[in-house]
Amino acid sequence: MMEANKYTYLWIVQGNYGYGWEDEAASESRKEARDDLKAYRENGPGSYRMIQRRELNTLLQEGAR
Repeated sequence: MMEANKYTYLWIVQGNYGYGWEDEAASESRKEARDDLKAYRENGPGSYRMIQRRELNTLLQEGAR
């Protein structure tokens, strides 16, 4: 039996409209996040960046109960 990972790794696209960085989109694949970043840069005002974040795996938390 294979154990579940403790964390889920996400790629986040963030936008800055003059008030700080806000999350715009999240995905588990880098390619999908890169495509989202390209679309935001082509269609929206402001500056955008892509970061990586890890969050606790919700499936692991539900199993512990």
